[in-house]
Amino acid sequence: MAAREEPCHFPPVRLWGLDALFWSHMKLFVKQIQYLQEVPDHKGVYSYANKHPVTRVEIVGYIVSIDVKEKLTTYGVDDGSGMIPCCRWRQSDESVDNGQEQLNLGQLVTVQGKISVFREQRQLTVDLIYAESDPNTETLLWLETVNLGKTVYRKTFPPSLKESQADKEGLTKEAQLKPAILQHIHENKMVAFQFRTLCLEPDIIQIATDAVRERPTEQLQGKMLDGPYEAKKVIRQAVKGLEREGVLYFKDSSSDLYEVISHDHNLGSAILKAIKKISVPPHTPVSKWAIMDVLHSSHKFHFVTLHQLEESLDKLLQSSDVYRHSENDYCLVTVNIAEQINGKT
Repeated sequence: MAAREEPCHFPPVRLWGLDALFWSHMKLFVKQIQYLQEVPDHKGVYSYANKHPVTRVEIVGYIVSIDVKEKLTTYGVDDGSGMIPCCRWRQSDESVDNGQEQLNLGQLVTVQGKISVFREQRQLTVDLIYAESDPNTETLLWLETVNLGKTVYRKTFPPSLKESQADKEGLTKEAQLKPAILQHIHENKMVAFQFRTLCLEPDIIQIATDAVRERPTEQLQGKMLDGPYEAKKVIRQAVKGLEREGVLYFKDSSSDLYEVISHDHNLGSAILKAIKKISVPPHTPVSKWAIMDVLHSSHKFHFVTLHQLEESLDKLLQSSDVYRHSENDYCLVTVNIAEQINGKT
């Protein structure tokens, strides 16, 4: 008799941002996309196996239809499991073949996009679409999608206590401290904090205290250790590490205040200002490398990584604050362009 599957409870909204799959394009088959269940009261968010929130996906398939209209081109893409419309919107001043590779019927393409619904039919709003020259790409994606489904996607999020302990085996307590601090920041939606308040968190203090106890005996010989003081030193080291990783900014030494670097709080607006500063004359495409140089010239964003920049640019694309001119170049969506688009709808 087959073992009964344990019931799985979908993670609460406050934890979705901690799931790496929520921020990525999940590799799925078209048939899987069509059967995803929408999360109640959260339009545009879908549930994968009642374990992961899904908004964006990646597919590889052949173009079987093309419908060109004034403001968008819709590609029908078939990956062998089904067909799904993929809608690529154009700016009002962009011609059909301007700034985008010309795609034709029968071409193998990779599509990344957001799941949406139009006239009760599920479709993808394209973030990125490009032709593949290697015909093996489709088969390789099939294999990768199946493998991910059996490994990464099948894990429950948030993980159970048992799974968490298994994942942390072999990690020192000191190595667990930075993830614990990040989780505390995300769960409490913090935009800034004083170091002393962080040292009052029982879970963080416990990990730091255990980290002190784990240190080799030879490091402790002949020393009179103050447990709480040593634990705070370990927490300070972890916070400094997060600062060097571009996650935190030491804002005020007098109050020992740290500011969180995040898209919604400060990074997104800083990127928009950087693009506006560089884009001379207006609407001139700006490379992500030039944006990075401007960010690194400031104290606050000096340690921001390329990965953080790319994630923030993706969110600005989703919110229509910028549009992608080419693979690495971006332009601001100005008020005039937005008004022209809205005027034609």
